[in-house]
Amino acid sequence: MPEVEAYIHYFNKTEGFKAYDSSKFEGEYMLEDFDVVWEFKGLGGLKIKEDQILIHEYASLSTGSFPKFKNLMKTTINPKPNLRIFLNENVRLGFGFKDSIEYCYRDMGIDENFLKLRSSKKDYDFVYVGSISREREVEKLLENFSKNKIGKICMVGNVDNEIFNKYKNNGNIIFTGKVPYSEVPKIASKAVYGINFMPDKYPFKLQTSTKLLEYLALDLKVITTNYSWVRQFERSHNCSFYKMNMNEFNININELEKYEFKNNLNVNDFLWDRIIEQSKIKKNILQLI
Repeated sequence: MPEVEAYIHYFNKTEGFKAYDSSKFEGEYMLEDFDVVWEFKGLGGLKIKEDQILIHEYASLSTGSFPKFKNLMKTTINPKPNLRIFLNENVRLGFGFKDSIEYCYRDMGIDENFLKLRSSKKDYDFVYVGSISREREVEKLLENFSKNKIGKICMVGNVDNEIFNKYKNNGNIIFTGKVPYSEVPKIASKAVYGINFMPDKYPFKLQTSTKLLEYLALDLKVITTNYSWVRQFERSHNCSFYKMNMNEFNININELEKYEFKNNLNVNDFLWDRIIEQSKIKKNILQLI
């Protein structure tokens, strides 16, 4: 999750704070040692000391089978924190908490490395960054590249074994596997087009596409499936992307080369430090302390 590194970087240069990633404790600390415990929520939660501040962050709505039922379970079962953070209003309304717990919004941001690593040398035509899973229906995209001579695509991210084994011998499909987040801009910048392949279904259609923001920061031409968040984003930021139907993801190279892409996004507004500052998370924590 890129926001974890972004939070740690932000708070560690803010006077009065010292932030840690719990996955990197290596036995050095206990959760009881901290003034604030910050959880990215699934079900359940930590029991904390009475004087600790507990933050619950809901970076997305539930996915998979029966997502709305899972949302209800989290709303019902999870303990009450001191502060909730939601990706956006759609996510907050999707959970439907009825209590008076303070909340704020924190949208997705862009790491500064995506502004620094723009490559003029292109090693492949297309790049896809993200989960390569059946839940995301990515096989529809790969099947198109497998059957048609569209060009070379680089797939960056965790890949289901079944998908990898099916397409690993195709010379036009390159799998990098999981790579450190710091390496993503270096790899993605070597493509001409960035593919945002998002199902037009709940909850994906309601949530910010981080990869789309990162493609724009790298000045890639964006190809995307057509769904509500993308259309709203184009209007808000005066952008124009090559949009495709999810079920008929057929790229016409002649049309693609003639398409007038527009990228008028002010990427500085989406840098992580600015996103976190605008969320007022720091202000809320200081008030709780």
